[in-house]
Amino acid sequence: MSYIPKSLVNTNLYTAGGEFVDSEGKEYNGDYHEQYDGQVFSGSTPYSPNRKPLNLRPSLTEPTKVPNIVTNIIYSNLNQNNSELYKYGLDPEPYFPQPTGEDYKRGTIQRYFAKRANQTPVQIIEINSETYNDLIKQGGTYNYALWRVTEMFWKITGPLYDSKNEYGILKAGIVDTNQRLREAANKNMRGLNQYLSDLIQYSVKPDITLVTNQYTAGNEFTIRQDNSDYIGYYHIMADGTIMDGAGMAQSQNVILLAGNVLVQNRINTLVRDALSNLGTS
Repeated sequence: MSYIPKSLVNTNLYTAGGEFVDSEGKEYNGDYHEQYDGQVFSGSTPYSPNRKPLNLRPSLTEPTKVPNIVTNIIYSNLNQNNSELYKYGLDPEPYFPQPTGEDYKRGTIQRYFAKRANQTPVQIIEINSETYNDLIKQGGTYNYALWRVTEMFWKITGPLYDSKNEYGILKAGIVDTNQRLREAANKNMRGLNQYLSDLIQYSVKPDITLVTNQYTAGNEFTIRQDNSDYIGYYHIMADGTIMDGAGMAQSQNVILLAGNVLVQNRINTLVRDALSNLGTS
């Protein structure tokens, strides 16, 4: 199978049963993992032996519905106490993610959404993982009869757009990746394309200076424009770009390139450490 970045896979998950069935409709229990596009497979990682696709148990994808017929409407109007039985729990509360340093270090967050059925205009809200799990498992706390749910990965670090390095290797961008993820999720919940209009929401913007006041005495970086050796202060942007000057105010917009693997590894470590500190203050 093709390589799948770890940041786009939710690994080492476990189900005791009651959630998934295999292609033959048999209930599955054991380790599983979930890809960025919402597909679920057996095994703890994409490279587990005998990996097979899993589907939600049918009863979890078809919420219980109360027939909207005249007799039910009349009965509900006459019996306000009994009409509470048709609510099947609370309506979910809106939730606003607050990515942590570890989330920025990983590069993605998991987002959960709920959509009220049979309502015009469409009502979609973002919910937390606990509410999502209660609704999808019909736990009873929230109104699973009226709300449908879905989940998706969301990229929050990296360059804005897809790009390729000098070796032709693709580096996924925030906007392009989230657009692909949004399109896939919209197939499960119509209206997400409009709801998720900000494709860089919660992301580290590439033009943010992440690491400042670094110095090199030479033989570490070359100037991209003419491949000459660079000596002096430098700083690192949120997308990993190395620039001249201690910070943006001192920069002449000169892009620097790491001279070898060891230097690049050190830069990567500086970026990871800085990302892990975001959101912790």
